[in-house]
Amino acid sequence: MELRVDSRSHVPVHVQLQEQLKHLILTGELAVGSRLPSIRMLAGYLRINRNTVARVVAELEREGFLETRRGSGTYVLDPPVDAEGMERQRFLERVMRQAAEEGVPVEELGYALLARAGSRVPGRATILFVECSGPELEQYAAELEDRLPVRVEGVLLEDLRERLAREEGASLPWRLAVTTFYHVHEVEELMEPRGIETVALLAEATLDGITRLAELPAGTRVGVLGNSRTCSDNLLSSLVGAGMDHLELFQVYEDVGRDLEEQLKETEVVVCSSPMYRRLATLGLPPGTEVILQDRTLDKGGVEMLGRMLRSLPREVVDEGDRR
Repeated sequence: MELRVDSRSHVPVHVQLQEQLKHLILTGELAVGSRLPSIRMLAGYLRINRNTVARVVAELEREGFLETRRGSGTYVLDPPVDAEGMERQRFLERVMRQAAEEGVPVEELGYALLARAGSRVPGRATILFVECSGPELEQYAAELEDRLPVRVEGVLLEDLRERLAREEGASLPWRLAVTTFYHVHEVEELMEPRGIETVALLAEATLDGITRLAELPAGTRVGVLGNSRTCSDNLLSSLVGAGMDHLELFQVYEDVGRDLEEQLKETEVVVCSSPMYRRLATLGLPPGTEVILQDRTLDKGGVEMLGRMLRSLPREVVDEGDRR
């Protein structure tokens, strides 16, 4: 289940959230009878006001999509949509599914439809993406190429100086440098003298993992596992931002001068990314320790902001040869 809101959009936040929840219910991704995360949890995860979430839940209750049961939570009801409404929903799903099967990104599909309606379709710009972790670098670069008309060159933060040195005296191939908020100052320091703007995006925890963490008893010792201190710190910050203050969260990583197996013995639950999960079998995880996968993803609102920036670029900085 994926929810994203963009506070910078001209569409009010409560409308964005309400329509996304309806979509998840109508498509069955939120199954009838399933329990919705609490208002507090959703507000923390989306970084919006609790009153906004409460307003949306109340409106969806009024429309018959949700039901709040005292002392139990809010549950999904059978959607009160007629046959025509469901057919429109199925049509949109078929279009998006076929586009995915053909390898057409949603952004590109949207641009094509806008072009048929008379809007100009932007070209494909080359941008630089910088991150400290190889797996996350690949994941985020793929997300951007899937959601925006861009070519992404991914460079590890530790390799950025060397990469720039190879271009010394030449015209740099990137119009923008993009990174996460955790590294924005380091990247800006290197890119600003070269006349390239740095854009910071938020990498946030996904809702499925947050939902499971919220169900854990208060005081549960949760080890946040990363392959470096920076990676575990980034993931920990995402969890704290989602309101997981009922848990005892602490970092577990490999470069602290203390054996990783000893650190894992102190945990009741381990939170980690998929790449780290594949390594757990070799790390001596104590029997019975629960593992919660928590792969962060780029904030949808931030990606949309980046898309607007790219669409405002002068035409000469866009690769005309890649127009479709």
